[in-house]
Amino acid sequence: MAQRKPFGFRKPLFRPQQLLLLAYLLAAALWLAQALVGSAVMLNYKLKGEMPQRTVPAAELTTESFAPYSSNQWWTPPDDDPNWYLSTDSDPHIYWQGQGYLETVRLDAVHRLPPEGVALYYLLPGQTDYSEAQKVYARVTGAGQYTFDLGGRYVTGLRIDPDSAGGVPTRFTGIELNPVQPWYARLLPTGGQWLVLAFAPALAAAAAGLACALAGKAEPEETDAAGDVKRP
Repeated sequence: MAQRKPFGFRKPLFRPQQLLLLAYLLAAALWLAQALVGSAVMLNYKLKGEMPQRTVPAAELTTESFAPYSSNQWWTPPDDDPNWYLSTDSDPHIYWQGQGYLETVRLDAVHRLPPEGVALYYLLPGQTDYSEAQKVYARVTGAGQYTFDLGGRYVTGLRIDPDSAGGVPTRFTGIELNPVQPWYARLLPTGGQWLVLAFAPALAAAAAGLACALAGKAEPEETDAAGDVKRP
């Protein structure tokens, strides 16, 4: 009498090590592809003259609740440098009234007190109000240098909050739009991106391995009285 053999699992198409390798190769390929696409977009804006790449001195920027020490005779700057500013409340602003394709913006500022947060807000075409949805926090990339990564956007205005404490003496000389970087810089992930590239492929490989194992579940096989699998 024919019997049915219990459910089993077919041999998976890929071993776990192979899935892991494929996942990391795919992640590397996707990262390289997005870097190449970003380079092409940047080059397009640059050829059209819509990618500003210059230093904007403090005199060409508009400030709010952030004034030079020279504007008040009762204020005493930390030293004789004329570039010292003081935030007069906890929400000071620096505005750049311009437009263009921006990948990075660098703020040149030295704080005498902890700033408790340095952030940048940007406007997209057609917008007039800054919002938290379009906010970028700074990375400290050098002595007195705060860099904002915008990821490549065409903006119509910038607002930089040099601190969020108030009463912070700051030596402020200006901002730099799209500072020059070596060609390979766009291929190097940031700290958070390194974490994603390190762990996301491993998780994806584990999920794919589980899916393959479940999909490869064998149908019950018919056996004869002796327990041998019946062949068609």
